[in-house]
Amino acid sequence: MTIESLISACSAIAALISALFAIRSTRIAKRALLIAEDEYKSKKEGLNIYLIEGVNYLDANEGYIFAFNTSVTNQATLANTIKRIELIITFIREDETIGNSIIQHDSSLYESIVGHHVSPFKLPMEIQGKSAQAGWFLFSLSKAMKKFGRIDKYTLRVTDTQGNASEATSYLIKEYRNA
Repeated sequence: MTIESLISACSAIAALISALFAIRSTRIAKRALLIAEDEYKSKKEGLNIYLIEGVNYLDANEGYIFAFNTSVTNQATLANTIKRIELIITFIREDETIGNSIIQHDSSLYESIVGHHVSPFKLPMEIQGKSAQAGWFLFSLSKAMKKFGRIDKYTLRVTDTQGNASEATSYLIKEYRNA
């Protein structure tokens, strides 16, 4: 075996060892990327609404107070803040067309509900990472707005400070007329 052959063989072995280390490094980098992506997704996940109960109260002015007992879960590992809570009421008019009315949450309406104790969400509300908050969403609807038509569904929308929205829909709610 000549010196040139020996140098060529050593070079081939060194190249093979380098290739094996490169393959190992690639596998480790892929695993690190997957871990980083999972961590990023867990920080980015938003709020999730779970509707426990919906109630319609008749207030002293013959208006309606819609109260929804809800649980809002922050699925992210970082804290998130609820910025806005809305109720979207979908009406079906007499001519069978559909209309929507968007009403903002009003935490002061709990004083108008007689006979039931409700603890409303107060905005803005921060929810820690991987935790949940339960409470009531409260909305006021004047009697005049009921004339728009038959209510088809109620959609609750929660928006966080980044503008991400989560919704829950209900077609039926309980009615209390002695509030």
